[in-house]
Formats: sequence, C-alpha cells, structure tokens
Amino acid sequence: MLLSEAFRLYAQDVIIFRNQSRKTEENHYVCMKALIVFFDDVEIGSLTFPMIRDWKIALEKNRSPLTVRNYIIRLRVVLEYLTRNGEPCLDPNQVPVPKRTHKVPEYITKEEVAQLISAVSKPSAGYYAINRIKNAAVISALYSYGLRVSELCQLNIADIKEDGSFTVVGKGGKARLCFMDERTLSLIASYLAMRKDNHPALFLSEQSGERLTPANIQFVFRLARKKAGFTKPIHPHTLRHSFATDLLKNNTNIRYVQAMLGHSSLETTQMYTHVVNEDLRKVYKNSHTY
Repeated sequence: MLLSEAFRLYAQDVIIFRNQSRKTEENHYVCMKALIVFFDDVEIGSLTFPMIRDWKIALEKNRSPLTVRNYIIRLRVVLEYLTRNGEPCLDPNQVPVPKRTHKVPEYITKEEVAQLISAVSKPSAGYYAINRIKNAAVISALYSYGLRVSELCQLNIADIKEDGSFTVVGKGGKARLCFMDERTLSLIASYLAMRKDNHPALFLSEQSGERLTPANIQFVFRLARKKAGFTKPIHPHTLRHSFATDLLKNNTNIRYVQAMLGHSSLETTQMYTHVVNEDLRKVYKNSHTY
C-alpha cells in the first residue's frame, strides 16, 4: 500500500467516520505531503525506523519542534491503524514520539489590546467605516473570551444571545459556553447596523461577501500591528494567550481558565502560570529583606 493510499484510507475510516475536525484532516494531509516530498510515494511497508529518523532530522531544519512532533504522531496513528488491520508495516512502537517542548506563550496587555482596537478604528483614505468597525470588533471578540480563529470564523449572527453568551464547537468537536464583553457587543452591534446583506455569518469579508476566513483575520492583525506601531509580532492567537494571562493575573482559578479555553488537559492550561510566577518574583523583590 502506497503512503498516499494509507493516509487516505485512515482519513476515510477514522477522521471522517468519527467526525473529527476539518483542521485535523488538513494537518493529516500536510503530514502526508511532507512524507511524500521526502520519500516519494513509496510503499508504506518499506519504511524503516532509520528512514523516519532521517525524515525527522530533515524536518527539524525548517519546522518547529511542535510541528515535527505532530507529524510523528500522525505517522504513528496511521501505522497503528494499518497494524490493527493486518497490513504489513513498521511496528508503530518503534517510532517514539519526541518529548513535547514547553514554549512560554507570548501575550500582550489589555492596554495594548485597546491600542490595537483604537488603531484600526481610525479613518484613513480608502479605509471604509464598515471595515474599521468590523476589524475593531474582530480584535475585541478574539480577546473577549480567548477564541480560536476557527471558532470566530464559524460564528453566526443568530449564535449571539442578548446577554452576550454563545456556544462554540472547538477542538475535538467539544461545545463550550462563551461570553462577550460590553465593548465587543457594542462594536458588533455597530458593525451589523451597517450591513445590508442577509448572510448568516457574524463577520464577512468585504471583498468576497462571504464568511471571514483565518487568512482574512491574519490580514487584520498585520494591519492593526502596523497602524499601532508595534514592532513585536502579534498574531490572532496572541489574544487567546493574552485572555488566559489576564485571567490568571486576576487570580482566577486555573480550572475555570481551563474550561473557558476549552482545554482537555490541565497541563495545557498550566503553560500560562509563568505569568503568576513573574508576579511572585516582583513580590519577592519588593518584600524580601536581607
């Protein structure tokens, strides 16, 4: 069985059959393409551990440690699937998963979020009012509850209730209750009042007239960063980190933060506790005498 055949069969029998996310399917095929670029579309049964080791070393030259780890995991699940079905292939237990590296998440302060919103709200030539309000609402919405970009893109107008609550379906198809703050609700109301269409999506691209995409939101952040004069990188996911960081700085129970972010594991949420640790450092310096 060729590499491409094995990956497509797994996608059909596992990812699609189990209704796993579109993002999971996309990542699955990205991994498949990376394998085929390195090995060609060879028989998957011909893969050996030394070959996979060489592939991993090559990936590490231009991929992040987390991406490389995810590729290895994707290959392993395909090998496990083939093994269960009696297909000749490398024993997946011979392919160890690289240890996860913990990267300190980058975040910005609530004042810097406000600065971004203010920057994209300012009039300029060729920058229509509806786009200014929409871009401000997008930034505010992402920060208001630490939404993932994909979660924001899938929201419909009808999803937002009068009290600002709504439900999103996140990773693993898990639904969670979310909320929007008053600033975000006000911006969204202003934006919707300017809309003249009947499209159900909460946010639309003015160019296509269709639902906003992750690429559209990336553009909004490049624009906001430039207009605000920030030199440090700020991405949509930065606001998710910033939301979690703000909660912990305000002494929110980490279990609540976990629920708000939709994390399956508390370990994932604990990567934000470095902020609290930094606050402890300040308390120590100000309070300790010697």
